[in-house]
Amino acid sequence: MQERLIQLLESVAGSAKPVSANDLAQMTKLPRATIYRNLSSLLDCGFLDEVDDGKRYVLGIRFVKIALTGKSDSHVIKAVMAMIHRLVIDIGETAFLARYRGGRVDLIHIETPSDPAIPYIYPGLGIRPAHACSSAKAIAAFILPELREELLTGEPHGFTANTLTDASQIATELEQVRRSGYALCDGEIEEGVTSVAVPINVDRLGSIFSMGVVGPTNRIKTHLHSRILPILMEENIRAAAAIQHCSIVDAERVHSEALAN
Repeated sequence: MQERLIQLLESVAGSAKPVSANDLAQMTKLPRATIYRNLSSLLDCGFLDEVDDGKRYVLGIRFVKIALTGKSDSHVIKAVMAMIHRLVIDIGETAFLARYRGGRVDLIHIETPSDPAIPYIYPGLGIRPAHACSSAKAIAAFILPELREELLTGEPHGFTANTLTDASQIATELEQVRRSGYALCDGEIEEGVTSVAVPINVDRLGSIFSMGVVGPTNRIKTHLHSRILPILMEENIRAAAAIQHCSIVDAERVHSEALAN
């Protein structure tokens, strides 16, 4: 039975669109009775979801969440390293990659400009405040509501006079981020330093990753709309595809092991 469950998951994961029971019968050569029985088990545990009034199936939100949030930092970084490098080359500022995991957002990768004649900002790896940092705002604005609540628990710290600490103002700003498609940290953590981030949306979890650049305020804001945002928007589409592809491939192995135990 475990092998049949894995076979069905692999078939759904490998399909470019939602699949029906008939599709799965053709792909797996399993008896229809077996397919329906195993589909019921996968639906019950959240590894599959029904769409099209129950006529077709897609990977379940629980499956996708495990596959994406369980992926190691090194795998994610490897998947999007080329996009981060292009940001540094094309924009000329420090580029970063952030991820949501365990109720918080961390910067997991940073690449700095190579020209020693140009000063740059190094933000440091690790946890980012969801009410103040652009990388965390971009994630908080687009992530599932129940995961957003985890990010926004606790008392917001006022780093500078520009930091928003009122819950209603933070909610309003996140709504603005959803409308505009990007998040800005304009001197909210350190005066004179501005960062901008865009969400990396993957499947139905929303944005559990973000990418962006940070630099001196005068350089970032001068070129924000004319150059920085168009480049970021282009690269984040490539990053989403890269992360999702490698996550689904790895998910097959992860769940093969999980279902076998």
